[in-house]
Amino acid sequence: MKVILVPGFWLGAWSWDEIVPTLEAAGHDVTVLTLPGTEADAERHDIGLADHVAAIVREVDAAVDPVALVGSNFAGTLVQLAANERPASIALAVYVDALPKPVSAQPGTEPAGVEIAFSWDELTADEQRDLTPEQRTDIERRAIPFPAQVVRDGWDLADGRRHAVRSLIVATGFSAADLEQWRTDYPQVGAELDAHTDLTVVELPTSHWPHLTRPDELAEILLEAI
Repeated sequence: MKVILVPGFWLGAWSWDEIVPTLEAAGHDVTVLTLPGTEADAERHDIGLADHVAAIVREVDAAVDPVALVGSNFAGTLVQLAANERPASIALAVYVDALPKPVSAQPGTEPAGVEIAFSWDELTADEQRDLTPEQRTDIERRAIPFPAQVVRDGWDLADGRRHAVRSLIVATGFSAADLEQWRTDYPQVGAELDAHTDLTVVELPTSHWPHLTRPDELAEILLEAI
């Protein structure tokens, strides 16, 4: 299978380094994407959500084998949108510490400006657990600002083609119990989750970035789903 790994806010392709060898050893063709505007010296002022979705769709279209598309944190939104654009090509959509949900435009709202700079204040204590001091230092050193317009943009998801794509939520910085509470508190999120015909939730309690803190276990979860 073709496995496409997509990093979310601030982390680059390097953040999947501990996952890739295990997937490749199991016989899968693995690509880790670097999205537009997420390189250290990139221009970010003209990068929007459509640019990130297009980069993923191009990689999906280029694949010969069925695709397992895996997105960490905000990249879960990109997985969802790509699955809606290419439902026949994506055999498995994986949301790592993320979930499918409505994607509405937020003009004039936070985050303001051109880019979102890395800050530990953006993460809860649960989302930071299990990170070693060395990992925290490495993240601070390598983190890249994220194009803010990507977050402000919306997407038309009215047709629901993504709902037929087999999907997996890997809950790490939140629990399955949290997810059930969100169904109640945010009915639109619950409706999106319930519309999926094949959706599984697996808990792996650890940080917002399990590919850093528990890579072996995350890799096994991905391999089992694949």
